[in-house]
Amino acid sequence: MKKNISTAYDLIPPQDMIQFMLKYSFFHKQVTQIPESILVTKEIDFPVMEQAFNTEIERNDCLRLRFFKEKGKIKQYFLPSFEMHNIPVLHFADHAEMEAHFSKDAQTPVRMLKDETYRIYFFTVENADAPKQYGIFINIHHLVMDNAACLVFFQDLLAVYDHLKEGKPLPKPLGKFEDRIQRELAYAANPENFKREEAAYTEYITKDGEPLYLGVEGPRLLEAERARKKDPTIMAPSLFDPIHDRAAFTKHTVPPEISEKLVAFMEENEVGGECLVQLGMRLHIAKINNRHTDTYFITLCPRRRTLEEKRSGGSVTAPLPWRVVLTEDMTFREALGKMKEAQVWAFRHMDYPYMEYRELQRKVFHYPAAAGASTMMFSWLPLAETSFGDWEYEFIGYGLGRYVMVLYTFAFQDPKSGCLKMTYQHRTHFVTVEDIDALQAGTVAALQLGTDNPDLTIGEILDQI
Repeated sequence: MKKNISTAYDLIPPQDMIQFMLKYSFFHKQVTQIPESILVTKEIDFPVMEQAFNTEIERNDCLRLRFFKEKGKIKQYFLPSFEMHNIPVLHFADHAEMEAHFSKDAQTPVRMLKDETYRIYFFTVENADAPKQYGIFINIHHLVMDNAACLVFFQDLLAVYDHLKEGKPLPKPLGKFEDRIQRELAYAANPENFKREEAAYTEYITKDGEPLYLGVEGPRLLEAERARKKDPTIMAPSLFDPIHDRAAFTKHTVPPEISEKLVAFMEENEVGGECLVQLGMRLHIAKINNRHTDTYFITLCPRRRTLEEKRSGGSVTAPLPWRVVLTEDMTFREALGKMKEAQVWAFRHMDYPYMEYRELQRKVFHYPAAAGASTMMFSWLPLAETSFGDWEYEFIGYGLGRYVMVLYTFAFQDPKSGCLKMTYQHRTHFVTVEDIDALQAGTVAALQLGTDNPDLTIGEILDQI
């Protein structure tokens, strides 16, 4: 153990999953980091914001998390205190210059074994026809934060700034990631916990038979694998390729008038964007895969139940299987009900580590090491539900340039414009930009048909998209 470390911890199961991703990206360590920024129109006093960030380091213990390797194993510990001074303030002539600069940083690895767990910058952006914007960019290692933790970070940082700058009340304390680490390790140390979940997951993944890979590129990858191995019964192709891991970052925005109708439907029918957007994507995927309606996504769950956990940093997210088997005589409304059922089941069983589930799949379906049946990893970011006080902000994510999965999609309602936005990080060796454009168009078409008339059957929607 390193000197002057009072307590060191093993990685918790969600962190083990993140670290495992490096196995399928031999040379590109940026696949395990999160680069994000927020843009605001309210002027930021950057010296005060630096003071607020140092206060945030005190409040948000994951910002004091550090890592080292001992006997080939990653360990973690918390610094008792830490401060950053002279945080760089960058000035951009326009959005294109800002995008280029932070995209380059996003694709530069965060060296977490060299005491660099994140990089942070403050910045301004000039706008030809609008007021100057101010922003904060962070590129943080995924072992330190997940996306939910990043939102908590931005939310709390701005609230602390308002306290220092305007005398507003200091926000309530954040939950401690160290406490969560201790609970996670205690849970994982009891084998009975895993036995119960293994039985539930075995039933879940076998009740409808072995899942079939339905790609956003259509059947071509599955058919190519079957032809290459001369086995027409293959259900899950080998798609992890650590050499060809170059990834594009394709963004789409649903037009305002369509977004408004979709959001109104969600509010009137008490259905979340996570269910609605996924259903639209699944219908497009069914359409281009010979109308197979047994779709299987890996959906990221933030795993935060209590208010303390929701107001905490750290990386505790878990990929959960969302397999939804539809029939063509089922209505759009009934299909949404199936989505909700899958969501509830996943939340109820969120503590089963993904690495355990992965091994269970391999055992049950005899998958080779690099094979999998899921179409994509999916995240819904609840930005519109996140309060940033009176700050109007725009959220921006950046592509990593490399990735371990064929496709990772995240969607959200933009709090500034109200529009639904979808961002796709996709391996270009497998999935083209044209595939993603078709997915976006098909998803929007399916959602328009279904929300305009929820009593349309799945078959009728597939006929029209």
